[in-house]
Amino acid sequence: MPSSYLPHARALDAETYQLVDLLKDALENACAVETRRLLEAGRELCGHLLQHYARPEGEPQARIALAPWQERKAKELLGKDQGDSSRLMVAEVAKSCSLSRSHFSRAFKKATGVSPQEWALACRIDKAKGLLVETDLSVAYVALECGFSDQSHFCRTFARFAGHTPRRWRSMRQDVMHDASDIPADTIRTAS
Repeated sequence: MPSSYLPHARALDAETYQLVDLLKDALENACAVETRRLLEAGRELCGHLLQHYARPEGEPQARIALAPWQERKAKELLGKDQGDSSRLMVAEVAKSCSLSRSHFSRAFKKATGVSPQEWALACRIDKAKGLLVETDLSVAYVALECGFSDQSHFCRTFARFAGHTPRRWRSMRQDVMHDASDIPADTIRTAS
């Protein structure tokens, strides 16, 4: 093996360089008798590299993160109106962020604290809240508008996110808005 195959001495610490050199010599002189010497040189080099360059078990992995543009793009795509039947798949969002599906899912959860599916679901629930407050649409119609296949699933999901069923949540909001409209205008202070 020509010495040009050895890494430059400055690239390695002294002990690694010596072990690589020893392994190179053993490989050049390899024969049936030298097999033991070759194995020993290889084990010594591997042991040294593991001892000095392996990451300790307790050390955390490098941070998995989304670039700011990836996070913006993912949130934009996941938050899009999904009222129709064509739901955006996580794999498609990952592809638009130039990541594999699994890496994207881990990085998105690390960045936002929730999975991409939960983020999209929260966006649909936010849309439902807006429809419940601003319109008199039935709960079943709101469920369909927000991409839920049936009212039952919508009500369970809404209650998980909002703490109340859609009807109860709507009536509580209307009570709050009604109470606020009872306050005389002259008692409300304006910021000056």
